Amino acid sequence: MPAPEPITHDRIYRTMKADILGGHFTSGAKLTATKIAGRYEASITPVREAIYRLVGEGLVEMTVEGFHVKLSSRDMLLDILDLSQKLLVVCLQRWSGSPAMRVDDQPLAAEPTAEEAVQLLEKILITLFVASNNKAILAWGEQANERLRWIRTYQCRGSRRALLECVTIHNLAQQHDRVRLRRQLLAHHRRCARTIVEHFFIE
Repeated sequence: MPAPEPITHDRIYRTMKADILGGHFTSGAKLTATKIAGRYEASITPVREAIYRLVGEGLVEMTVEGFHVKLSSRDMLLDILDLSQKLLVVCLQRWSGSPAMRVDDQPLAAEPTAEEAVQLLEKILITLFVASNNKAILAWGEQANERLRWIRTYQCRGSRRALLECVTIHNLAQQHDRVRLRRQLLAHHRRCARTIVEHFFIE
């Protein structure tokens, strides 16, 4: 049996980043090294190093009052959604469905969890961004997925319809049904936009 991975600042960083992007921390939540260390059963030093690393990536903000989760502003998220939608429409037109670009053809064993549904969706989106044959667009798509992950996870946790929408997008991509896939992707982006406007960043 392999030994457990040592608790290093890199492991704490990866876990914290996944939790922030997965919606386990709310926007503006205060982060204290002591509480985070207790949460992840780690010492203070690697936690502080991880927090400073997340500050550098813009996911955590450092103020005179301490460290706070800094998720994107409403306008920024809406801009990301808008550009993502436009790029995906273009990428979908270029998607050949060739073996190198095909999605996983394995059927779903059961209804996925919220996290699994979002992973399915992100896999399809990355496949489409790859179809652009543009490294800059692919890199942007990967960053957009990270920024939007917590919104999508929030939706799938609270709405079975949103969860099944991710499954539908996955299935349409398997079938290479571009027309219905385009329609479903546009509907998904509209749903995300409504969620951002109605439930987040209302001041």
